[in-house]
Amino acid sequence: MTVGARAHSLHQSTAEAEWNAETKKLEVSLTVFVNDLELALMRQSEREMRVEKTAATVFDAQTRLYLAKSFVVTDAAGQPAKIEWLGRELDAGTQKSDEPTMTLFFEIALPEGLQGVSVLDAVFGDLFADEVNLLLVRRGAEKTQLLFKRGDAPRKL
Repeated sequence: MTVGARAHSLHQSTAEAEWNAETKKLEVSLTVFVNDLELALMRQSEREMRVEKTAATVFDAQTRLYLAKSFVVTDAAGQPAKIEWLGRELDAGTQKSDEPTMTLFFEIALPEGLQGVSVLDAVFGDLFADEVNLLLVRRGAEKTQLLFKRGDAPRKL
């Protein structure tokens, strides 16, 4: 951690995943604290990773690698589903604060549908013992809320 960087007291990410029955994809938006993401990417890559200073292609590639390990969706056969990166967006309302947030957008193709699919949202669980990740899953009118803490096992959707 660099001098002057402050850890925030809340270690949480929130994600929304919507099942698109037409495309057979789970459409995910994951909101994280920028400082947490940068720390995770620096530990993973063993190099400086700053959203303002690192080339977008490099930052995004490292983010995709991190998500592949920490936001894992497995199909009914137990195979990890591939994340299709869509992009990221700094959340304008938080940019002037000490704790800016960013939303990551990606899709997960599940050609066989959601039957037997499980998910593990372990984002930043490797960094913070008190990390809590909230995942809201929508399938049409049906909504399911899942809460993940460090060490939790995958959950069926």
